[in-house]
Amino acid sequence: MRLIGLRTIKTAISVGICCLIFIILRAIEYSCGSEFKFSYVLYSPFFAGIATAYSLYPDKKRSLSQAKNRIIASLIGGLIGILLVVIYEAIGGDTSWPLIYNGNQRAYEYILPFFLVATFTVLIIVTSNVLKQSQAAFVAILTFISVTLNPNATISSVYGEWLFGLNRILSTIIGVLVALFVNLFHIPFRKKNDDLLFCIGIEGLLKTDYESIKGFMNYKMNHMDYIGANCTLYTTRTPTTFMPLLSNVSISAPVICCSGAALYDTKNLKFLKTVPFEKEDVKTLDDYFKSTNVSAFKNYVIDDVLHIYNGKIDNMAEKLYIKSKKNAQYTNVDILDVSNNDNVLYYLLIEEKNVVEKLLENIKKEKIYDKLTIQIYDYFDTDSKLVPDYKYVKIYSKEVEKLEVLKDYAKENNLRTVGLTTCEIANSLLKNVDYSVTFATNVEAKDYATILVNSISYDKLFKTMNKMFYSKKYAKKENLKWVMY
Repeated sequence: MRLIGLRTIKTAISVGICCLIFIILRAIEYSCGSEFKFSYVLYSPFFAGIATAYSLYPDKKRSLSQAKNRIIASLIGGLIGILLVVIYEAIGGDTSWPLIYNGNQRAYEYILPFFLVATFTVLIIVTSNVLKQSQAAFVAILTFISVTLNPNATISSVYGEWLFGLNRILSTIIGVLVALFVNLFHIPFRKKNDDLLFCIGIEGLLKTDYESIKGFMNYKMNHMDYIGANCTLYTTRTPTTFMPLLSNVSISAPVICCSGAALYDTKNLKFLKTVPFEKEDVKTLDDYFKSTNVSAFKNYVIDDVLHIYNGKIDNMAEKLYIKSKKNAQYTNVDILDVSNNDNVLYYLLIEEKNVVEKLLENIKKEKIYDKLTIQIYDYFDTDSKLVPDYKYVKIYSKEVEKLEVLKDYAKENNLRTVGLTTCEIANSLLKNVDYSVTFATNVEAKDYATILVNSISYDKLFKTMNKMFYSKKYAKKENLKWVMY
């Protein structure tokens, strides 16, 4: 386990800078002979250090968001705290805002400020909500309470309570800005292989269409994008099921989807390249399914939308499947076959296990079998308990195994490809990239994988990507034998 990472180092540097600022201010103050101790009155390395530690995040987007929240929160809480103190002292005349441990006040002078603090807490929350900064309310309350209930006795008694509030605001802002500067600073001399395109096979990482990229995997993928690595996904899925995965994930390249039958631009929502069946093969398969009484979902692209057609839905699993697609995004369910046998990407069958076994046995006898790629999955659905022992069968053109959509894109953009997958269903990806990474448990891939990861760990998989991105070993294309990590 890595005990000291880049974030740890950056946090230490940020706290050190906050301390250094105080030292510099003290030195200026001393050299000027100033009686006003501005280094102490207007700045606190304690509050600056806390703010800088809380503002450091691994990715740029979260760092900027956190910096904004903390600055706004400090301004809301600090200014309202100062306002309360100034108004109280103005109305009270000679009555100053009482310190918590000062027992010289009369009872009402001691109790009233605490009541006002509790009441003004409501104002803090309301102000945060009105400014649409509800996420900053907690920090705003924290700042407000520190100004009103935990003031610095020396600053408050000598210079005034409101000045401590200003100290709190300025210290927080400085701490946040320090964190922002350190977090956005990149080591300029570190080697980056920015001509590598990492293609992550998500089958095996995500078991079902309903599982999403979140938590650890979300963080790791966004981190790769943050450091400047080119990343994309390789998947058997269609835009309908992989686009929701990308709502909180950043990737820089189009997605290789439908097992390599299409390259999809997720920003402009376009199929950039497709590998459809030949027209005569579509006719052959349509006739075959009709003659064997097999219900098949034909999937074809028209105007950058994936269309689905099935003229005969005859089991519960198919009914559930088509129901899930009727109102889905990025797809259209047709009541008539309008494909004209053109741009058909694949066929999908949903049948009982024994029907699938019989189908495979029979189709192997057909001439067209050598032109097909057939993938079989366990059936899954939100209502899968209603239809046990069913299988998904996807049938593609054999040409998808060459992964020309990825090769063409890499060539056009002068990129070298790295394929990463954890299961055998995506091994065609490993066969068609410059470098391939998989688990040692993927027995079939041992003969051709560049890197085999011994532990079944997604963390190790992403660490391998990180090493390849920065390693001088991959600065130039090499013929490498596979190695064990």
